[in-house]
Amino acid sequence: KLPELVCGEEGIAEVAKYGDSDCVVTGIVGCAGLLPTVEAIKAGKDIALANKETLISGGPVILPLLEKHGVKMTPADSEHSAIFQSLQGVPPGGLRRVILTASGGAFRDFGADELLKLCKEDPEFVRKKATTHPNWDMGAKITVDSATLMNKGLEV
Repeated sequence: KLPELVCGEEGIAEVAKYGDSDCVVTGIVGCAGLLPTVEAIKAGKDIALANKETLISGGPVILPLLEKHGVKMTPADSEHSAIFQSLQGVPPGGLRRVILTASGGAFRDFGADELLKLCKEDPEFVRKKATTHPNWDMGAKITVDSATLMNKGLEV
């Protein structure tokens, strides 16, 4: 028998619910990860979430589905996973606060006034700077989220 080929949004959803795996890692950037996550949950698969946007954009849909289908969601992405792991064994009310740190991204060495001036006078420089992370190549969306610290807003 030849393998079945799937593609596009339907293909991603099919792969997320396929077979007898116990857990699916969902890490598609942006809201595109929402549909495959929903399909995996409906198929009774636990979710290792490596995409903040899926839960942010679809939380009101995702959370009741987790309960309805009796599956678990575990954070698998950077700060969320670290916080989750750190909280294991901490009794309810045993934590006062969590502090997230940030490198400051591509604009960490610019003052607010300097950056505002650059936005007005040389927007192309600012665009190039925002899409070039000082340490990693993560793709345009994640790099801009990092440069603007939007990623920290998504993590909260």
